[in-house]
Amino acid sequence: HQHGKHFVSSEDNAIKILSIHLISSYGLIKYLQSRKISTDIADQYLSEIRYQPNDKIFYALGFENNLGGYELRSPFFKGSSSPKGCTFTNNKCNELCVFEGCFDFLSYLCFKRRNLFHSENYLVVNSIAFFASQLTMMQSHSRIKLYLDNDDAGSKATALALSLNSKKFMDKRCLYQNFKDLNDWWTLYSSARNPMAYGPYLGQQVPT
Repeated sequence: HQHGKHFVSSEDNAIKILSIHLISSYGLIKYLQSRKISTDIADQYLSEIRYQPNDKIFYALGFENNLGGYELRSPFFKGSSSPKGCTFTNNKCNELCVFEGCFDFLSYLCFKRRNLFHSENYLVVNSIAFFASQLTMMQSHSRIKLYLDNDDAGSKATALALSLNSKKFMDKRCLYQNFKDLNDWWTLYSSARNPMAYGPYLGQQVPT
């Protein structure tokens, strides 16, 4: 199986999923380590996917959406197979945490691992373009915590939600206010000798 550095990004619906495995490839394990995602959490939500966009076979981490498609990630590739959609994890809770991408979601679980007795539902939109279509479902929860990206699209989506209901929706980006997104912050925070330099919270103190 080959993996080409030149093969950078694709939203091509012609991507064919060949097989789904437990994560075992050295390159993908190292990639998870670089993103500071623990293997036990990764194994719960990600798979190793062999896929074929053309005449070559590649492999990547796959994060499944609720329609059966996959977000595909590797050091050299970011793309998706069809159908593209959101990933909702229903733990039958009144609180919901919303993320743009799977690495933000997994970073949150790593950050929060000692507090997981406090259960929540999780929504990964997998594309900010899907955010607005999920607002009705989001509002079926009593409390919605938004962990979106620190960019124009993330800010617009957050503002839209707050304009609908500023009591239910909460902008939680203060946790990583000087970073592009939650995973960007987590990769530094989790390996810092002085974590307080990268955020206002100690590892065991999760903002509520």
